[in-house]
Amino acid sequence: YIEPVWPKRSGWEFESIEHILKYFHCEAYIKDANKPLPTIQDWKMFQSHYKKHVDNTRSFYDTVPPTMGYTLEGSGGPPPFYAKHSPGKGRGLFASRDIKRGELTHDGTNTNVMFPDGLSWRRFVFSLPRNRACDIIDWSWTQQIETNSDEYGIFSAINISVLHNGGRGNDANVN
Repeated sequence: YIEPVWPKRSGWEFESIEHILKYFHCEAYIKDANKPLPTIQDWKMFQSHYKKHVDNTRSFYDTVPPTMGYTLEGSGGPPPFYAKHSPGKGRGLFASRDIKRGELTHDGTNTNVMFPDGLSWRRFVFSLPRNRACDIIDWSWTQQIETNSDEYGIFSAINISVLHNGGRGNDANVN
């Protein structure tokens, strides 16, 4: 089954994230702890849509498939985590080996994607089937483009690293 792409409604270019979430009915999907892990076909679709709708020069070549992450610089192999379901919690990443305190487990420098503006992000989101659009909405964030800059960009990742959750509080195992 291939999920259809929802039609763009008039004014989609200016919709707020709240309106886009409602349009795609994402609230229940995002909270669903039983939704499947993205497949290699899903990741390849994200990559091809990013190239088509955002940046046709972006290369996603990596010897590590997006279902395993990406080539972590300095290691020559995938990062020390893998994706799976956590009962009652949903999708997440789990250590594939012991990780030393302070060890770098993710560096998005070469793997995260940036949307140069809100319109390119919307164009990408509206090109996707509903559930994949909801995933990207859930997996997007804003951050400074450069340190000590007033410029911010919209970012996401198109591999399992996007399932990386930051820890909070004294019991966190990831900060």
